[in-house]
Amino acid sequence: MRITEGTIAGNYLYNLGQTRERIVKLQTQLASGKQVLKASDNPQSADTILRLTDSMNQRDQYVKNAIDAQGAADTTSTTLGQFSDMLMSVKELAVRASSTAFIGDRTTFAEQADQMLSEMVDIANTKFNGKYVFGGTETMKAPYELAADGSTVTANPNGIDGVIKVQLGENISNQVNISGESGLKGTQLFDLVIQLRDSLKNGTFDAANFVDKIESAADHTLNQASLAASYASHFQSVSENLDQQQLQLKQYLSMVQDTDVAEATMKLKHEEVMLDAALNTGGRVIPKTLLDFLR
Repeated sequence: MRITEGTIAGNYLYNLGQTRERIVKLQTQLASGKQVLKASDNPQSADTILRLTDSMNQRDQYVKNAIDAQGAADTTSTTLGQFSDMLMSVKELAVRASSTAFIGDRTTFAEQADQMLSEMVDIANTKFNGKYVFGGTETMKAPYELAADGSTVTANPNGIDGVIKVQLGENISNQVNISGESGLKGTQLFDLVIQLRDSLKNGTFDAANFVDKIESAADHTLNQASLAASYASHFQSVSENLDQQQLQLKQYLSMVQDTDVAEATMKLKHEEVMLDAALNTGGRVIPKTLLDFLR
C-alpha cells in the first residue's frame, strides 16, 4: 500500500494534536487539583463522585439539624432549670411568710410573689433562634400571657403541646422539644403561684397548702430539665458521629477526585518531551517530503 505525503502529514498533525490535548488536560488537572473535570473524563469515577457529593450534602444538613437541635435542647434545659430555681424561691418565700415573725409583712410577700410570677412568665416565653421553646408546635407565638392586672396566666389558645422532631439521618428523627404542656404542666404552676400570692393578700395564707406542692412542681421542672439535657447530649453525639462520617467521605472523595500531583507532573513532563521530539522530527521530515512532492 502506497503511503502518500498527505497521509504522513495528516497522521503527524493528528498525533501532535492528541499530545497537545493530553498536555492541556494534565495542566488543567494540576491547576484545578481535580483529575475528573467532566463525566466523559472517567464515567465510573464521575458517578462515584456524584454519589459521594450527594451523601456529603445530606450529612451536612443532618449535622446542621443536630447542632440546631442541641442548641434548642440546651436552651430548654437551662430555662427549665431557671424555672425550677424560681419555684424554689417561691417555696422559700412561702416558708418565711409562714413564720409568725413575718405575719405583718405578708403584703410585701405578696408583692414579691407577684414579681416572681412575672419573671416566671418571661422565662416560660424564652426563645431560641427566633422560636418559643415551650410553644409545642406553635413556635411563633408566645405560649404564655400574663394578664395586665396579673390576675391570670393564659396559654396560647392554639395550644402549647405537640412534638417537634428533627431529621438526623435517612428514616431517623428524634424529638427535640419539651412543650409547655409537658414541661410546665400547662398553666398549673403559674396558677399555684397566683393562689399563693392572692392568699397572702387576702389573709387566708396557709403554708401547708403550698410548700409541698411548690416543691413537687420544682422537682417536676428539674426532671424535665434533665430530660432536655439528655436530648442535647444525644444531639452532640450524633453531630460528632456525623462529622466523623463526613471526614471519611471526604477522604474517599479525595482519592477518587483529586489530582495526584506527583503522578500528573511526571506524565506532563513525559508528554512535553514527546511533543518536543515530535516537533523536532516533524521539522526535519515533513518539510523535505513536501518539497520533494512539489518538485
